[in-house]
Amino acid sequence: MAVRPSGDGAAAHLVGRTGQLVALDAAVSAVAGGEFAAVNLCGEAGIGKTSMLRVLAERASAAGLLVCDGRAAEFERDVPFAMYADVLEPLVTAGGAAEDGEVVSRALTGRPVRDGATSSVGRARIYAAVRRLIDGVRAPGVALLLDDLHWADEPSLELTEYLIRKPPRRPALVAVAFRCEQPPSGVADAIVHLGPAATRINLPRLGPADIDALLPGVPRRRRTLISRASGGNPLYVQELSRCRDDTLAALVDNDDVDVSERHVLTGLAREITDLDEPVRRVAYAAAVAGDHASIGLVAQVAQVSTDAVVTAADELHRRGLMDVDAARLRFRHPLVRAAAHESAGPAWRVTAHARAAAHLRAHHGPPQVLAHHTERSAQPGDEAAAESLIDAGLAFTYPAPAQAARWLGAALRLLPEGHLLGGRRPTVLLQYARALGLSGELERSRDVLRELAHGDDRVRAEAAAFRAVVARLRGDIDEAATLVTAQLADARLPRTSAGKLHVELAAIAALGEDDDTTVGHADRAITLLAGDRPPLSAAAYALRAFGRLYAGELDAARRDAAHAAELVDSETNAALRPHVELFGPLAWVRLHLGEVTAAAHHLDRAADVVERVRDSSAVPYLLVVRVALLTRLGHLETAVHLAEEAVALARRVGSVEMRAMAEAVALRPLLLTAGPSVVGRLTAGDWPRSRMWRRVGRLNLAVAHLAAGRPESCLEIVADPAPWQPGPPIAVPRDVVHAIALARSGDTTRAHRFAARAAALADAAGLAYEQGWAGYAQAYVATAAHRHDEAAALADAAATRLAAARAPVEEALARHLTGIASARDGRSAAARDAFRQAQEGYESCGASWLSSVLARHAAAIGSRPKRDPRPAATGSATTLSAREREIAELVRAGLTNQEIASRLFLSRRTVESHLARIFGKLGVRSRTELAARLTGDTPTP
Repeated sequence: MAVRPSGDGAAAHLVGRTGQLVALDAAVSAVAGGEFAAVNLCGEAGIGKTSMLRVLAERASAAGLLVCDGRAAEFERDVPFAMYADVLEPLVTAGGAAEDGEVVSRALTGRPVRDGATSSVGRARIYAAVRRLIDGVRAPGVALLLDDLHWADEPSLELTEYLIRKPPRRPALVAVAFRCEQPPSGVADAIVHLGPAATRINLPRLGPADIDALLPGVPRRRRTLISRASGGNPLYVQELSRCRDDTLAALVDNDDVDVSERHVLTGLAREITDLDEPVRRVAYAAAVAGDHASIGLVAQVAQVSTDAVVTAADELHRRGLMDVDAARLRFRHPLVRAAAHESAGPAWRVTAHARAAAHLRAHHGPPQVLAHHTERSAQPGDEAAAESLIDAGLAFTYPAPAQAARWLGAALRLLPEGHLLGGRRPTVLLQYARALGLSGELERSRDVLRELAHGDDRVRAEAAAFRAVVARLRGDIDEAATLVTAQLADARLPRTSAGKLHVELAAIAALGEDDDTTVGHADRAITLLAGDRPPLSAAAYALRAFGRLYAGELDAARRDAAHAAELVDSETNAALRPHVELFGPLAWVRLHLGEVTAAAHHLDRAADVVERVRDSSAVPYLLVVRVALLTRLGHLETAVHLAEEAVALARRVGSVEMRAMAEAVALRPLLLTAGPSVVGRLTAGDWPRSRMWRRVGRLNLAVAHLAAGRPESCLEIVADPAPWQPGPPIAVPRDVVHAIALARSGDTTRAHRFAARAAALADAAGLAYEQGWAGYAQAYVATAAHRHDEAAALADAAATRLAAARAPVEEALARHLTGIASARDGRSAAARDAFRQAQEGYESCGASWLSSVLARHAAAIGSRPKRDPRPAATGSATTLSAREREIAELVRAGLTNQEIASRLFLSRRTVESHLARIFGKLGVRSRTELAARLTGDTPTP
């Protein structure tokens, strides 16, 4: 905190920060102009982050923005939304929808919300409500200023990341400050993705001139000693300025002494222990009670009167250690609180937490704050403490499942194993298992659920259902099916409950690509539901459409998908919330039926439903389906970003299966933007365990191998030994990749057969996307066979069909192939026109790697604009020996002759000899032409 003794306003207190202040002004101006902006203040402890945020608050307020600020605390990292407790209060009182205000003000304190059947509101609903509150304020904009984010609790970090990744419509500024060595990765990454809308400031230490300005009345020799001893850290400057000259000189002269946070803490602790006993006791109590503790709470913890607290707080304020704000006490700097906390002594802190818990229990304090103190002071057998922990755990199962699991587990450990908890033990165990599952502790969740398998009838069925969900998240499809089937054996099941179980079994079968079983369970569900529970019926129809799509019954799949769409479109979001997962298969089916607009509509509706739903395992799954849609539509950068978000969410819920699904579907947009380096992204152990998503990932990986010039590896992947024959939307892409890989290997005869089969399947289905892909494969094979005129015509027709199918990347690939075939046929003008269209397509989609491939091809072909007079047999890669092929591939990868020689343990002269023979066999004149030829002579998707 670079503080000067005099001056008006926070800005006047700062020295050495001129450039940073200009950057803050620019961010405020951007928001005042109607934009969204983020500021990231980073630096070591004591460097002045808090002072910079104070300046930002002043300037944002002067610009008319509603300023909401808060600070995370080192000792309350386990209290959900602790950082936002004060931040959101101005938003709640500033306007917006009453429902959103209640969700935010009551859900964050764990109290029931009127429209909720449970007292626990999901994180997604809270985050969306906060964003809508920001949109509803009457001020020109909002500034959220969040300090010490390195100590923030997980839900607070998630909310901050959410507001940065999904900015409000109202102009807003989100400013965060944290220590550079402890960055909250999700928030930092979200800010990086904002690009120009983000201002990142790394606060440096002060120079000698800055310290001269900071300490104008101090003699020069003493200033020099302070400067050298402090290393330019403003807080250290402030603390060392209290030391005598001989102490400063000793610090400077002793090379082994490094003035650090520990030195500052020691100095601050000495200041606190030197206080009179009543003042010292209040400092200790305030450190335990927490930031913004009320005077009454501090009095209870310190075991003194409120008058004594007021007197002590005034003394601490005079000494520059504490602030008083609206009858609440707050230490000036986190290091001051840390020093007081450490000085208090561990045994005293236990009793102090107990007194804090007793006060909060008597005054109905927020359950999460009560639990924080209870957990640190409860003794075995304390039933009141266990009840407090259970209440907090039940209240925060969905907003903060990791912390809820911790509290519930602590409560269960406090009491003997046979304790019935007033008859609530089965319910508490079930909620404990649910919190563990939601926080990613799937193994521990499954263990707790097994305890309930033979327990109370009231929770046994619900426990079995959640256990099936856990099994599915883990990728244990067979276990999930067994659990659901066992529930179906109960003859007492109502028809709708049985119908719901059949829907679940249909979903499990769909993951296994067992189309007959999928359709069978969906049929049974539709019969049992008989129009009752429309959302469940919609799920059954969507899954039957899925099974029929995979079986190749496209007309029936269209009818079922349309009926499912009618049902969901007639339902409210509230009715769809428990069944939001159904939008995944429905959108997937319509995408593969060529109904791209309908698929996008379903996913948009799902996103709207999820905003208000409790934390759902469906969220990463829905993101995975959206990634596939965005990739088809050519929104590659967004697809990659959402795939990363899906991976992060899957990790958060502990689902290895969904993480693998997200990584599998991300391979294609990554390939198109970054190139074949994605080949090594998945290992054998990372594949999804469900057959459907494993097939998606393997096909994408096969294409990546093909793009990397490894057709043999590609052929090994696509050679599926299973006798199952999928429908055209699945079979055509596989045959296309098979045909291209064979053509790349020189086997144009077999390649032609696969391409022809793909074309026949696509034509019979009447699907434009598949027809375009099949036409591309035929053009590719024709190019490999040197039938360039035919290849150009086929590629041009394929591009037209792919454009109609709204597949811009594939259309550009087909234009690219048209250009290559036209150039080889001697039609330079046609080639240039096709290359131009391909380049425009790649650029509009962000297909950076494909753009670079096109540039190489254009450069190679541009060197021979006339019809290539060389015989067709020349240039076949199959004429190369194994060693020549190996060297040629390393040339294509960009290695020099010397690097190749080192890699293969050859002499440079031997490499040059091999390279001369390779040039002759392939009929190329340069390394650039060789690279283009080995990239397949044609672009590979």
